[in-house]
Amino acid sequence: KAGKINEDKVKKIIVACDEILKGKYNDQFIIKGLHGGAGTSVNMNVNEVIAILSGTHPNDNVNASQSTNDVNPSALKIASIKLTEKLLNSLLYLIKVFEKRAEEFKGVKKLARTHMQDAVPTTLGAELQSYADILKRDMERIKESEKYLLELNLGGTAIGNSINASKIYIENVYEELRNITKIKELKPMNNLMSGTSSNTDFCYISSAVNILCLDMSKIATDLRFMASGPRGGIGEISFIEMQQGSSIMPGKVNPIICETMNQIYFQVDGRNTTIYHAAESSHLELCIMLPAIADSLITMLKIVESGLRLFADRGIRKIVANKKRCFELLGKSTAYSTLLTPVLGYDTISKIVKEALLTGKTLKQIILEKKLMTEAKLEKLLILK
Repeated sequence: KAGKINEDKVKKIIVACDEILKGKYNDQFIIKGLHGGAGTSVNMNVNEVIAILSGTHPNDNVNASQSTNDVNPSALKIASIKLTEKLLNSLLYLIKVFEKRAEEFKGVKKLARTHMQDAVPTTLGAELQSYADILKRDMERIKESEKYLLELNLGGTAIGNSINASKIYIENVYEELRNITKIKELKPMNNLMSGTSSNTDFCYISSAVNILCLDMSKIATDLRFMASGPRGGIGEISFIEMQQGSSIMPGKVNPIICETMNQIYFQVDGRNTTIYHAAESSHLELCIMLPAIADSLITMLKIVESGLRLFADRGIRKIVANKKRCFELLGKSTAYSTLLTPVLGYDTISKIVKEALLTGKTLKQIILEKKLMTEAKLEKLLILK
């Protein structure tokens, strides 16, 4: 349409591209993810394979109206959108699994903790529902960051001022991209030069995914803490055995899926930092470190997506609530003291808590012994809503 390539060559290039997309020539793409030159090696590797298969010229024909500097960032944005959609589907799946288990465990009373110390009563269901809602916020954050991937610098060519790319080409290439990718919101940036000079758009999605992984790691660590033991620790929950926990200690069941989530966060956090440093290196008119951004972001999105499914199916679905242990620890604690403070006063409850810790008696025993409240009233106050 732009008049740069004749129709016969166009047809041959299209046939070559279709063959490549079928995976027939995967072994011909030999450039590693990390390389110098702002991605020129990858772009020309693709151009040359297409040119050889189609009998055309890699620069004059395949690369017509294009540059590494607008093609690569645009391709990375489209790939990131596709991978992010898969990630969001898996995240939604994990959220639903959390909510299902929360409903199952809503009647399991247990001890909540702050500073790793006994705090107030709660339920296992309430804890799991809070995790689901944390992940919902993470999902919204990721969705918000996606809008920065929808604006491309394609058509800007070398530095964003569209040298060797006509208006006809720019108008038509976006229409074709929208049709091929099924991403109807794709559009050119208001200033193509800004999209070539700066790659911080990738930092938004990277940061949002990093925060998701941070939350998942926090949740995984919480679950590891609750599963500690089983007899010498907390032991409020346990996980179904996935493998022998130890090559030397028989019968050990380790929270390996939770540990995997911790390690995914460590990996993602490092890649997020890499993306930030690479984006900062967008000196003058070009981000020459785009290969580091691409390698880090694509890897990040893939490992997180698979990790979400793993966490759901082999982690959260496999939680077993040890109800007796939950009730035992709650009963031994002074967690109910906060519920009684509005009735008996802070100072009185403080004295009762100290006495309970000193004597080993429960709050209920001391309150009834001192006749500070009837048993019926006390039981009514201790019911968790």
